[in-house]
Amino acid sequence: MRGQLRDTRTYVEIDGREYLLGSELDLVEVMGRIEAAARNEAAFVDLSDGDQLVSVLVSRRSRVVVTVRPLEPQPDSDDTPPGGFLRDWDL
Repeated sequence: MRGQLRDTRTYVEIDGREYLLGSELDLVEVMGRIEAAARNEAAFVDLSDGDQLVSVLVSRRSRVVVTVRPLEPQPDSDDTPPGGFLRDWDL
């Protein structure tokens, strides 16, 4: 998983549309392909989240934002009520 941090998800936003980047893809390599497409004639850049393959046309006018976000912590069990822990009430 070169170019990505553990316990994170990487998103590539191109012209306002966000794509989840699969952990099997090298972020540095994907960014290099986006830069090359932006320098030359418009070109398709393939992005994958593991389940889907998306080809996005990138040109000199494309706006690209790469965001690496930490994974949301998962609760230890499903016993926690939706609003959090209940307080003990004295009756």
